[in-house]
Amino acid sequence: MKLLHACSALLIGLCGAAHAADRLTTDGVPLPSKSFAAGAGLEAVIDAAGDDVLSVHTLIRPASTNVVLMRDRDGFWMEWDGDRAALVPAAASAEGDALTYKIFQTPPPGVNAMTVTIAYRTPEGLKFGWFEAAIAREE
Repeated sequence: MKLLHACSALLIGLCGAAHAADRLTTDGVPLPSKSFAAGAGLEAVIDAAGDDVLSVHTLIRPASTNVVLMRDRDGFWMEWDGDRAALVPAAASAEGDALTYKIFQTPPPGVNAMTVTIAYRTPEGLKFGWFEAAIAREE
């Protein structure tokens, strides 16, 4: 339920970025907000801290809807019903303890702001965190 709550968090603001020092927990953890250029990609780097990572998962909740979407390994988005057992594996690259989640190369059509939830499954359970992301404002 906490994972679904993380996906339902309100858009709080934009500042900072996730760094390799950020770690996910089984209770969930808020991560620094991110911005991205219009039409550009979004990624997040997490420190797995030696965890035995069995699978990774990426979800978004567009600010304009209550629908939560999960990304599969091929980059396709599908609705998620909130059941942790129904999470499909996504993709992340690993270098040492650093996991790099490629959230998207371009945002899904019509999505300008969202809550992003990234997670990975370990033998001990699902670890996750969330952050707000939106297209950067031009100044």
